Amino acid sequence: MAESKLLNRLSEDFLECQICLQPYRRPKVLSCLHSFCQQCLEEFLKKQKVKTELDCPTCRSKTLLPGGGVAELKDNFFVESLKDTVDLHKKLTNEGESLVCGSCETKSGAESFCSECGDFLCDECATMHRRIKVTRGHQVIGVEQLKADSDTVKIKPRPLPPCKVHAQETLKLYCVDCNEAICQLCTVLSHKNHKYEYFADTAVKAKEDIIALLAKTEKKMGDLKNADQQAHAQKTELEKNVTETVEKIKKKAEQTRKQLVALVNQEEAELLDCVNTVRMTRGKEFSAAIEEIETATVALESAAEFGRNIVEHGSEFEIMAVSGEVNSRLKELLKVGLVGITEDLPAKAYIAFEEDDSSDIAMPRLGEVKTEEFKDSGFRTARFTTLGTTGRLGPTSLGTHYRGQDHEELVQLKDGIQYFTVPDTGQYRIEAAGSAAGWGAYDPKSARGRGAVVRGTFQLKKGEVLKILVGQEGLENKTGPGVGGGGGTVVTKANNTPLIVAGGAGGGVILTKRNPNSDGTSVTAGQSGSGGSTNFAGGSDGKGATQGDTGRVGGGGGGLLTDGASGKIHFGGTDGNDGGEGGKAFVNGGVGGRCVKNNAEGGFGGGGGSSGWEGGGGGGGGYSGGGRGDGYIGACGGGGGSYNSGSDTSGESGANDGPGYVVFTRVM
Repeated sequence: MAESKLLNRLSEDFLECQICLQPYRRPKVLSCLHSFCQQCLEEFLKKQKVKTELDCPTCRSKTLLPGGGVAELKDNFFVESLKDTVDLHKKLTNEGESLVCGSCETKSGAESFCSECGDFLCDECATMHRRIKVTRGHQVIGVEQLKADSDTVKIKPRPLPPCKVHAQETLKLYCVDCNEAICQLCTVLSHKNHKYEYFADTAVKAKEDIIALLAKTEKKMGDLKNADQQAHAQKTELEKNVTETVEKIKKKAEQTRKQLVALVNQEEAELLDCVNTVRMTRGKEFSAAIEEIETATVALESAAEFGRNIVEHGSEFEIMAVSGEVNSRLKELLKVGLVGITEDLPAKAYIAFEEDDSSDIAMPRLGEVKTEEFKDSGFRTARFTTLGTTGRLGPTSLGTHYRGQDHEELVQLKDGIQYFTVPDTGQYRIEAAGSAAGWGAYDPKSARGRGAVVRGTFQLKKGEVLKILVGQEGLENKTGPGVGGGGGTVVTKANNTPLIVAGGAGGGVILTKRNPNSDGTSVTAGQSGSGGSTNFAGGSDGKGATQGDTGRVGGGGGGLLTDGASGKIHFGGTDGNDGGEGGKAFVNGGVGGRCVKNNAEGGFGGGGGSSGWEGGGGGGGGYSGGGRGDGYIGACGGGGGSYNSGSDTSGESGANDGPGYVVFTRVM
C-alpha cells in the first residue's frame, strides 16, 4: 500500500526531537516554533553561559526563558496529539504488520477501528462497542474503509491537560489578556476581571490569522526564491565575464610574449591578479547574499510547516496553545526585508578587458582591466495619479504630488501625459486602473460604472522613457440626467506601443442600479451600450466606438488609435443629433468628450461626453472605446476595453470606483 498523504506532507523530523533523534518526551516549543524534549533542552542549557535565554539548537534563534526555566516553556500538545494519528497511518500503510484487536485478550484480527477510543476492534468487540451505553455513540469504522479514507479520519484529540495551578481542573478556557490557557477556577482567582473565551470560540479567529499570515509567508518565500535566483544568475554572469576577460588577456599576452617574454609575463600576472581580486570580492558579496537568502528561506519554510500542520491537524486547544508563538514567529520572519540583504549588491555584475593597441616592443602594454559598479537606484515602487485634476483635460503641473517618493525626479509632464524614465534595468510589476464614470443629481455614484484593473510583469531597461495617461472620472452633473464616461488609463513606450491599458467606465442616464455593461472590461474590445432601444457596439482592435443612430446618443469612448463618434448638431458628427462629443484617441491626446450642457463631459483618457439633459451616457475610454449610450432612461454607455502585453497577467472588470491610477513595483 502506498504511503498516506499525511505521512508524505510531514517532514521526517517533525515528530522527532532533533537533539536525541527519538520520539518526543514532554516536547517544549520555542519562540522560533522548533520543538525539543524538555530533558534535552535542560541538558543543552547547562552548556550555555547565559541561563536567561536559550539558543535554538536548530536555527540559533533566542528564546527568553520564564522564571521557572525550561519546564515553564509551553508544552507542544499538538505534536503529541498528532503522533496518535501518525501511528495509526503507519499501521495502516505497513503491509507486513497485521492489525489485532486492542480491546480483548484473545488478540484476534482487527476488522474495525473506533476513532473515539483510538483502538482496533475484532468483530465481537465491535458489536459489544456499539451496544454498551458508554461507547454506543462512538464512530466505529471498518478497517478496509479506514484504509481507503485514512487521510480524512482523525483520532479524537487527547483529553485536555490539567491546569498547572489547579491540578484537579482541566484547561477549558483561553485568557485573551494573558495569552494562555486557563481553567474555570483561574477565572475567579488569578485571572479575575480578565477577558476569556472558550477555545471553540477563539480558535476560529486564531486559525484565520494564521492562514492569512501563511498566505503572506508563501509570497515572501516566492520573493526569496526569486532573489536567490537573481543572485545566482548575477554570480554566473560574473564568472562568465571573468572567463571571457581572462581569455582575451591570455590571447593578447601570447601575441606579445614572443618579443619580450619576461615583461609580458609580469604584466599578465598583474592583470590576472586584478581580475581574480574582482572575482573574489564580488563573489564573496554574492555568496554572502545567497547564504542570507537561504537562511531566511529555511527559517520561513520551517515556521510555515509548523503553521500549516497546526492549522490542518491541530485541535482547537492545540491551535490556541501555540497561536501566539506562531503569529509572533511568522510576523518576525516576514519583517526581514530583501532590501537589507541585496542593497549592497550591484544590479549588474560587470567586468571586461580593454586592449591597449599603443604598446610597443620597448615597453609593451597589454591593456587594463576595467570594472564598473551598477548600483541599484533604490527605486522600489511608484504610484502615478491624476495629480488632483478632474474633467476632460489632463493635468498641467506635477506640483508636489510626487515629492519624497521613489519617482520624484523621474517624471516629466507634457499635454497631460506623464513621461517616466525607468531608473533600473529589470522586471517591473505594473497595475493600471481605469476611472469610474461621471455621476450627478439623477445618477448616484452607487449605480455608476467602474473602471477595470489590470496587472502584468514587464522587462524594462534603464533610461527607457514610458508615456503614462492616468484616466479621470466623468464630471458631476449637478442639474440634469446623463453623465459622461470615465477615461481609460494607458501606459505605452515612447513610440506609443502599448504595454498595458485599463478601460474606463461608461456613463448612464438616470441609472438606479449598476449595469455590468457600463464597467470597464479586462478584455480588449469595448463593451456595448445597454438598456436602451438599441445597444450600440463598442470599438475593437484599439479603435474608438462609432456605432450610433439619429437619437440623442452619447459620445463614443476613445480607443488607443482612433476617436469615438460625436453628436451631429453640436460636434460635427454624422449621427446622434444633439448628443455628446466622442472621446479622443490616446494618440490624439486622449482628451475627454464635451457635453451639450450641465458639466456632463467625459473624463481625460477618451471618456465620451453626454448631452447632459436626457441624452445618452458617454462610452468609457480605453484600449478600445466603450459603446455609445442610448437616450432612454436607465440606459448606459459601454465600458472601455483593456490591453496587457506583460507576463503573469491578471485583471478584473469594474474593480475601481474612482479616478484611475498606475502603480509600478520593482520585482526584486
